[in-house]
Amino acid sequence: MVYLKEKIAVILILLLASCVKQRDLFDTVSPLLQIQGDWVPSLGAADMSGRATVMLFKGDEVDKRFFNLPNSVTAKTSRGEYNILLFNGMMFSEEITNLDHIFFRNTAKAETFEAVVVEVISNSRLARAQGEYIAGNDMEILTSAHTQLFVEGETQFNLKYKDGRNGYPVVQDYVESTIKLTPRALSYPTQVIVHLVYPRSAAIANGSLRGFAGSVFLASGAPSTFEVTHQVRLNSLVITHPGTNGDANDPELGTIVSPIFNTFGPPLDQPNRLYTFEINVILVNGEVVIKTFDVTDQIKQTIEKIHLFHQNPIGTLTIPIEIFLELTDVIGSAVSVNDWGDDEIIRVVI
Repeated sequence: MVYLKEKIAVILILLLASCVKQRDLFDTVSPLLQIQGDWVPSLGAADMSGRATVMLFKGDEVDKRFFNLPNSVTAKTSRGEYNILLFNGMMFSEEITNLDHIFFRNTAKAETFEAVVVEVISNSRLARAQGEYIAGNDMEILTSAHTQLFVEGETQFNLKYKDGRNGYPVVQDYVESTIKLTPRALSYPTQVIVHLVYPRSAAIANGSLRGFAGSVFLASGAPSTFEVTHQVRLNSLVITHPGTNGDANDPELGTIVSPIFNTFGPPLDQPNRLYTFEINVILVNGEVVIKTFDVTDQIKQTIEKIHLFHQNPIGTLTIPIEIFLELTDVIGSAVSVNDWGDDEIIRVVI
């Protein structure tokens, strides 16, 4: 038995000693795609390193790259058709980004890639319908660009070591194509302006804008049909006409406005959609005025402006919404005014 083990050991040693040939080693060489983005027209930003993401879609394959140079990033590719999606912000995952009040969903394909505004807590002074989605107003301006490209080059295999020996030329990855994209803004600064008759009668004012989109498709730039509500405070009272004291035919006039907030705007393919603004005003005598205004005609004009903006997407498009409300003249009444904190109207002297 011992003799058999010694014999097997000798055979193995002889076999190993005779194996002098080693495996060859190959390097892969890939065609590179350089993607350049210009955010100066939409964001005024020349350096987007660490602030932008590129998604490359090829069939079921998805490759994500973060901008590591001021205006460009390079990605390895292979022969085939690519959908390329470029947007500001770092998408670490659908739910985790460095964008304010925005997350993503349906990101497996460029056509379904969607940005969604986060839901926030409702204003306690405003009515909320069951299932109503209250959108965050503090989301960033979102921009994107999309293109398709066919990569001609194929991945190559080049010999690096033969039989364990070096000395073969080193072949580097090479840039096959460079594409330049200019992202356009997909969200819009919005402001509500309320023109008041007897403006000093107002103590607190809030409002709900209903009908705007809660998400946008990055490839097409089209807002979705997902409806949300933007709730806003109305503040900064400005007297625009002093009026004549005691003359009902010449009342005092003024305006209150919402802060500028960002929205995805209205859907562009819903011609029969209704848009409303519901205002809730607490008067200085404690009475409450609630009224809903149909602002559909104003939004239809905005949709036309958005279509024109998409043809020449330079800068951002601001959406103004104006309503006119006559209050009861309660100035001079014996009233008790509560402390309304941050909701109190700020009066601006002009």
